[in-house]
Amino acid sequence: MRSDNRFFSDGEMAELLRQLRQRASGGRLIDKIDHALVTFAWATGCRASELSSISLSPTQANRIDLQSGLVVITDAKWDSKGTIPIDAASLRVIRRYVREVRPTIRNATVMHQLFLTKTGHPYTPNKMTKKLGMLLKRYGLAGKSAHSFRHFFCTDLLRRGVALHEARALMRHRDVRSTMVYSHSTIDDLRAAVNRRIG
Repeated sequence: MRSDNRFFSDGEMAELLRQLRQRASGGRLIDKIDHALVTFAWATGCRASELSSISLSPTQANRIDLQSGLVVITDAKWDSKGTIPIDAASLRVIRRYVREVRPTIRNATVMHQLFLTKTGHPYTPNKMTKKLGMLLKRYGLAGKSAHSFRHFFCTDLLRRGVALHEARALMRHRDVRSTMVYSHSTIDDLRAAVNRRIG
């Protein structure tokens, strides 16, 4: 069992998404960008290096097709290629970001990357890692990192009964043993198990 502070609990993730959604409804550009970025990280389990490279262009190696709601990864760590469907609610957030928010960012018309800094520069993998770390600290989640989103994505899939081979495909692991690392019990799982005894 691993339950240390590096990983999100269900409650922490739900609260983070709620706060980001609420702040994005205000007028600040950075809050709208942050909401879309975290939603995408939560919905896809992409690594920071992949988040920084996701493109709106169909000719790029790592890209999103907004019409089909598919994220295609063909250039990734350890050659972990694959396709990730985005759930309908998250896709609405990303489409709204592309339609309404991204055009207001400086240089957006000449950049193909999905996510840009508020000053109109593309992210490097290192800058994306730092960005997510700073964002999490701002929301009271210090100790968690960009990888915490990927960890939550896989753990959540397995806890919801997704077959191991399907989780492996979504995580783009070459070896199913890499996926099995995420199949540990969390404190939330153990609490639910105890409550089932009482109910």
